[in-house]
Amino acid sequence: MVSMITYIYRFCGLIFLCGACIGAAFSQTPTTCAVTAVPPTVHSEGLAEQLGDIIFQCMGTPGVTVKANLSVLLPVSITNRIDSNSYSTDATLTIDTGTGPVPSGVSGLVTNQSITFSSIQFTVPASGIVGLRLTDLRADVNQLGLVQTSPLVAYLSSTLALSNNPVIVAFAQQGLLASQSSDGVRCQGSPSPASLSLTNLFATGTAEETTRVTEGFAQAFAPKDATSDTGTRFLINYTNFPAGTTIYVPDAVAGATALVPTSASDFGAPAAVGQYKTGSGTLLLVRVLNAAPDGSGGTLATLPAPNSAGVLVLDGAQAVTVTNGAGYAVYETVDTDSGVHDSAQIPSFFGIPAYSQLGVANVTVELAPISTVTTASTTAPIPRFAAVTPPGDCEVLGDCTASYVPLLQVSGPALTATAVAGGHRVTEGYLKIHNARGGTMEWSATVTYTNGSGWAIVDTPFGFGDGVVGVIADPSALTPGTYQATLLIDAGPLAGSQTFPITLTVTAAAPTPVSSSVAITSVTNAANFHAGPVAPGSLASVFGSGFAGKNVSVTFGGAPANLLYTGATQINLRVPPGLTGQSSQMVVTVDGATATSTVQLAPVAPAVFTPGILNQDNTVNSASSPAPAGSVLQIFGTGLPDSGGAVTITIQNRSNLLPLYAGAAPGLPGLQQVNVAVPADLPAMTANLTICASVASQNYCSQPVTVVVTK
Repeated sequence: MVSMITYIYRFCGLIFLCGACIGAAFSQTPTTCAVTAVPPTVHSEGLAEQLGDIIFQCMGTPGVTVKANLSVLLPVSITNRIDSNSYSTDATLTIDTGTGPVPSGVSGLVTNQSITFSSIQFTVPASGIVGLRLTDLRADVNQLGLVQTSPLVAYLSSTLALSNNPVIVAFAQQGLLASQSSDGVRCQGSPSPASLSLTNLFATGTAEETTRVTEGFAQAFAPKDATSDTGTRFLINYTNFPAGTTIYVPDAVAGATALVPTSASDFGAPAAVGQYKTGSGTLLLVRVLNAAPDGSGGTLATLPAPNSAGVLVLDGAQAVTVTNGAGYAVYETVDTDSGVHDSAQIPSFFGIPAYSQLGVANVTVELAPISTVTTASTTAPIPRFAAVTPPGDCEVLGDCTASYVPLLQVSGPALTATAVAGGHRVTEGYLKIHNARGGTMEWSATVTYTNGSGWAIVDTPFGFGDGVVGVIADPSALTPGTYQATLLIDAGPLAGSQTFPITLTVTAAAPTPVSSSVAITSVTNAANFHAGPVAPGSLASVFGSGFAGKNVSVTFGGAPANLLYTGATQINLRVPPGLTGQSSQMVVTVDGATATSTVQLAPVAPAVFTPGILNQDNTVNSASSPAPAGSVLQIFGTGLPDSGGAVTITIQNRSNLLPLYAGAAPGLPGLQQVNVAVPADLPAMTANLTICASVASQNYCSQPVTVVVTK
């Protein structure tokens, strides 16, 4: 069935054609045109893609002056650049009467999905043959979707008699495929070079991640031409980096077919400074300085002068502006190999302060400039693209199972547990995470709930390489029933992901006998149960009797404490952080019965949990899992200032070691984390470890704990 729009255009075409016939002598041959097109492959992400030329091969009566109108209708918006009156300033209609194409002098009026050229005029030469060509017609191809199985067709209407109408003007395919060398950047101390160059970044060992970009089709990466504002651009976004991070990127990147491709060794090739031979027609990306956050504007970085062999050694690098842990870099295609599906590796380097808290930052890439302008515009950049996360490129490049690509493997028992409604936390189980291949594997662990919420706690929400994830169930806010959730271990598109069901069966609580009296025997820190002063905001344990009851509360100087656990003889709590002075009156209330005790306070009271020291690979430090000298220990304790403060560590006889990080630990208020490097020259041994914090020129130290070190 002919669509209504097609029917209208065909009907209008007949009217125009009849008008032309009436105005001409009956002996005159009408001007007829066979229509063809040259359909290219264009980006399905594109909002202003250049379509193929539409060619009109016309025949008419020699010597006759022909006046005609021509309209082109697309199933998507026409997105050429226009003037203030909506006439296209770039789409061009030329006429060739035998001496070569010349501009028609007629501008096209753009209205949504159509462009119309009115009052076209030419005189048919003695040969009777005239050629018309419409070039640089642009359209929002993305309106048809990222995956397009049908070509883009143009419907034509004219006072000229047209054959072969409509015509195919483009085939659309996703133009950018990409991979990151890992699913995130491990935010731990990383040095910056004294003098900035790619060579020095490699030599200094600055943390790095590679963004690999690959053409979805040949010529998907194109240099600037006469009808475009820029060549194909790439916008790399950096997010979630710790304060003080400096990001460095190359000034230019040589692609895979260059004399020496730029590489940071993430994808199999050794680290190498790129080398590009002038005039080689190989892929070359150049950084755009001072570009806008959407990837538009800016100027290309200055390239080095070629050497005597005409080779550019691309060793230059510059910093990226980072604000609130985020930044971006933009690259533009300035040369390409039009005959291949080319690719390039763009390394990013991260100078991260030694005292940064461990975490995972992110790097993403998109085609640019990114825009939401889906109509013809006077100012919108050409080309421009929708914000699209590119699919992976490993299938095109054939390295999905390469040895340098990480592969996630997770094993462990079923995550099931039974608990009492309103009762204590119970362990669901532990899963072992393993990278079965090479490369760097970052992973995250998250929970989604089928019913209930917040009752499944992941003890290690992210990690690097091999590790262990434990799931703990908290029934304190649940009623009797069966609760379901799903644990997702995600190591990104390269390494993969796995899901595991979590089941918690909650039973009704047995009636709790009410104690007739409440008694307090001691107050200790919660890390090692040593008696002594506690610090405001720290974790503490209260021991005694008669604590079992339906309504249990503890106050310090009238301020309520946050209770973490209550049992018949023990209460774990967080001391109210606002306390001052040298002591405070603590009151324990159980179903109306009370007990009182005077608790000694100190500004800080460091204590280390046992076990509470993790190695750099997140395993628990022990005789069977010692920490290599020079590696980083993660120490968890309480009684330290969340702000870090003046904290020092002693390991055996190595005193006044400064922490890489000291401050609040994620997940539980009152818990602190201290990261410290084991002295590289420390021999293998079981050593004593002490943490001290200085306040008002007074030093407060923890009880010693043991740490096992190996060479």
